[in-house]
Amino acid sequence: MAKALLVATAVPALLVSTSAAASADGWVTWKNQKSGLYLTANSSGAVKGDWAMPGVNETGYQWYDTSNSDGSYNESNGWGMCLVGYYRQVYTESCNSRRDQTNWWQRWYEISTSSGWKLKNRQTGWILDDEGHGGIYANSGDYNNSNQRWK
Repeated sequence: MAKALLVATAVPALLVSTSAAASADGWVTWKNQKSGLYLTANSSGAVKGDWAMPGVNETGYQWYDTSNSDGSYNESNGWGMCLVGYYRQVYTESCNSRRDQTNWWQRWYEISTSSGWKLKNRQTGWILDDEGHGGIYANSGDYNNSNQRWK
């Protein structure tokens, strides 16, 4: 009886924890659905899509997700720089990536879709897009295409 009760209470807790955003305060990688390129950043602040080396999972291909109270996330690259969406421009700038310590240009909603994650900027509402050849920008419309979906 006690074992059945434990299972009955554990399953709903598991379902709740897996139906939320892409991550909860931890390291993630963002790989574009169409190009297969990873969202990367270097210490100078340049953001681009690039190939991750096989078997390598180092800083530069990873972003630290920090959840904010408004449901958005900060994407920090490990060098104290956050991903910024300034209309079409996407870059990194210095930030305090702790919870609720970034401005709205540095916050992203991670929205699950049937074809991958959509990253939507908090300030502009624009969607992170990969132009397919290593260029990253934000698009004003959500065209529900694989250039705008990440896994």
